[in-house]
Amino acid sequence: MKIASKAASVSFDAVTKAFGAVVAVDQVSFRVEAGSLVTLLGPSGCGKTTTLRMIAGLEMASNGRILIGDQDVTSLPATDRDVSMVFQSYALFPHMTVLENVSYGLRVSGMAKSEVGGRAEDGLALVGLKGYGDRLPSELSGGQQQRVAVARALVLEPQVLLFDEPLSNLDAKLRRRVREEIREIQQNLGLTSVYVTHDQEEALAVSDRIIVMNQARIAQEGSPRELYDEPADLFVADFIGDANLVDAEILAVDGPDAEVTIGGIELKLPARGMERGPARIAIRPQAIGLAVQDSGDGLRGVVRKATYLGSHIEYSVETPIGELFVIDGGVVQPIPRESDVSVRLSHQGVTLIRS
Repeated sequence: MKIASKAASVSFDAVTKAFGAVVAVDQVSFRVEAGSLVTLLGPSGCGKTTTLRMIAGLEMASNGRILIGDQDVTSLPATDRDVSMVFQSYALFPHMTVLENVSYGLRVSGMAKSEVGGRAEDGLALVGLKGYGDRLPSELSGGQQQRVAVARALVLEPQVLLFDEPLSNLDAKLRRRVREEIREIQQNLGLTSVYVTHDQEEALAVSDRIIVMNQARIAQEGSPRELYDEPADLFVADFIGDANLVDAEILAVDGPDAEVTIGGIELKLPARGMERGPARIAIRPQAIGLAVQDSGDGLRGVVRKATYLGSHIEYSVETPIGELFVIDGGVVQPIPRESDVSVRLSHQGVTLIRS
């Protein structure tokens, strides 16, 4: 395949973006290593899309510096940055064929006509659409249209490829397939990619690193596993995957370990720099085991809801420490509603959290 990668790093140094009195991005610093895929994740209004648009040059920073590779691009317009963006809406020209859409950026950049067609065909082959060049966008499925948008961005051989909520218009099954395709292309070509989404599962699936944003600032940055297993605070714990947030008591701290009691259940957990006294615990739904009540051990509970979802059952269990959300893969013998159960906690998926 002739399409090459000129991957470059992206750095933000204390970048702020204000719209009048409203601060959309507040003193944000991070680095995206060349050839990696980093996702900006967070709820609506957290600043993630504004951050992406500042990389593209579609918004200009109010303060701070933005570098692509070793070049300071803070004041450069979008036309002078070697960056391509894949938009949420695809932004395909409906009157142009697929090949014409993919060729458009190459044509306006002044590439020789003799090269444009071959480069565009390479781009379509790369995203699995070889032979679709003569079709109109309206003749393609949503997933195929998204792949055309990716091909149009790839053929420009950008230093950085940006994705703005690229899968939000697709149904759940198609989202899973297209995100796998995007990740495979990114890894095969070694592209530097910055990806914006509010979908936690999507972020966990595609990212080398995730930057979680909240109220215009970075709440936590790390690998998908680090964020899931070691959330920095209550916001990240609740936002990355599902978590039951409950009160606990740290009984003792011995070096890196803490003896913790949760409703009478005692566990040894990483102390994470916390000291004796009241604490909060994040419990992942998969870390909770249920058994029909037949003994006095474990935490007593009552099943209030049971929802069958094919591969697993979701339970809502009333306990002395509050209502717990439980995900159980044991679908052969589901526990009926209103059953008395014994609740047990795994060490994996139970984390001390700073309030």
